[in-house]
Amino acid sequence: MFGIKNITCCNLFLHMTQANYKKVKRKIIKIDEELCTGCGNCVVACAEGALAIIDGKAKVINEVFCDGLGACIGECPEGALTIEEREALEFDEEAVDEHLERMKQQEEDIDSTIKQALSEGTHSHSCNCPSSQPIVYDNPWEEGAVSGEIPSALRQWPAKLTLVAPTAPYFNQEELLIIADCAPVAFGDFHRTFMKGKPLVTTCPMLSLKEQDLQKLEDILRANPIKRIELILMEVPCCQKIKLFLEPILSKIDRSITVEEKIISRDGKLIKPGAV
Repeated sequence: MFGIKNITCCNLFLHMTQANYKKVKRKIIKIDEELCTGCGNCVVACAEGALAIIDGKAKVINEVFCDGLGACIGECPEGALTIEEREALEFDEEAVDEHLERMKQQEEDIDSTIKQALSEGTHSHSCNCPSSQPIVYDNPWEEGAVSGEIPSALRQWPAKLTLVAPTAPYFNQEELLIIADCAPVAFGDFHRTFMKGKPLVTTCPMLSLKEQDLQKLEDILRANPIKRIELILMEVPCCQKIKLFLEPILSKIDRSITVEEKIISRDGKLIKPGAV
């Protein structure tokens, strides 16, 4: 239900297409990088696995994989995808099948690695672990001097989705930040730019989100007056999983909740700023 394709560009076909395929005039996807925000919707919609997010932008990883039918076009909220007719490497359905099989195997390998790590070294957080006890830092956010020390904007403890309690008092707000684990590490001014004392949960969409975590997120939204979610994600494709997870959860909530997304590049730049 919550699956998403694991996209990789480490593909043998990237090194052999020129030698093994001829160019023909045909229809193929064109991506306007000025309009593309790297949301990843097109990657999920491409049944052939021809698209990937590279350096924050959607790209055709191999012309051989793109059938030019444009199933991905309607999934782009920015209108960055169109179909053009030009000289391109011919579409190869057999190559697509092999490519998809490799992607499937890679995803299974990752899942197997995660399960093994969990079975060997991760304890259950359903216990009364002292680190999971809620704490509210009831200090109002104040801007620090430009040259001075930046104060912590953390309003709560714990912050990890796995550890928080859905009824913790700090969630009794109209806004919630859902933060990818890597984002605060990558973005230098994270506290002052994003947090500012707002309630939050942190998670890794690739490694941490399990069924119990998704249920907890649903419980948080049900138990509190949250009307706005701010997603702070990294540009990597696996971070886009959280949006797919949210869709079915939000459909169960009898309340309108808006979702705003901000994307941080791996070198710490805000490449999809939205409204802060």
